[in-house]
Amino acid sequence: METAEPINGEYTGIDEARLPLLTATEARQAIAYLKRLGTLDTTHIGYAANQLAGDLAGRIPSE
Repeated sequence: METAEPINGEYTGIDEARLPLLTATEARQAIAYLKRLGTLDTTHIGYAANQLAGDLAGRIPSE
């Protein structure tokens, strides 16, 4: 199987600090909201929210 060449680019704001997409606190809040949705919604959407919360919880560092 052939794959495309990787795209190389330049980051123009090299001197600027890069912020994380979410802070750890924001990530934990999002996980809590997803868990809450999982308990309130008994459909496949609630189940998926609960699964996503579990997956995300495993990816953030513990305090």
